[in-house]
Amino acid sequence: MSGPIILGHWNFWIVLYLWLVGIGTGAFLTAYYIDRKAGARDMLVKASWIGVVTLVVGMLFLLVDLGRPLRFWHILVSFMPLSPMWIGTWIIAITTVSIFLAALTKSKGVALLAAITAALAASYVGVLLTVSAIPLWSGTLMLPWLFLASAFTTGAATLSLLSKGNKYNSILGEVGKTYGFLELIILALFVIWGFVSAPTATANMVIGKYIGAFWIGVLILGIIAPLYLNFKTVNKIKPIPAILMIMVGGFVLRYIIVFAVQ
Repeated sequence: MSGPIILGHWNFWIVLYLWLVGIGTGAFLTAYYIDRKAGARDMLVKASWIGVVTLVVGMLFLLVDLGRPLRFWHILVSFMPLSPMWIGTWIIAITTVSIFLAALTKSKGVALLAAITAALAASYVGVLLTVSAIPLWSGTLMLPWLFLASAFTTGAATLSLLSKGNKYNSILGEVGKTYGFLELIILALFVIWGFVSAPTATANMVIGKYIGAFWIGVLILGIIAPLYLNFKTVNKIKPIPAILMIMVGGFVLRYIIVFAVQ
């Protein structure tokens, strides 16, 4: 493949797809880290099922967006190793299968494969956008890292929501704080870089049409407020409002990245 990818008009289904892939892969990666650190097999199994469900539902939303399921099947069965879209499709497929197997077996090799593919799946859309023809996406190298950091925060939040009273709450809090800070730093770099490479689209996102969504939905509710609450509840159960804010913030982040250029 040569030259940038020309992506068509994306809609709400794609945002849901991106959000669910982030939640599913992030939940598994978080649980894998905790399992390696504290032997949390029960949490790894729970995260595996979260991953399978969110990835499958996300793929269904992608099929709805494509409008022609056979188009997806054509991508899957074709051999296009230089196509980021073909590579991404197979990454999602392998991730779903490996996470499913991780729920059924105690094999460390399977769990490691699932973790590697989950990290690739969480960030691959950022890679796909980076090689597109749209300046806001292609003009920065921050998107894959932003999607990966957001996957960790939303995934950890989902595990917290479904694991109330769990003995691993302190480790979940550590993951949330670490990747919350990373997401904040990467988001700042993305915006700064965006004002250089795509000033119009970046302004539309930060001080234009999506100003409220960016500053309130993503920055304040999605990152800063949960970080503050996380520090106030060290070694305690994270309050549900903070969890929901992180998950909503992750959705709004993907929404404005997709729609700010359209």
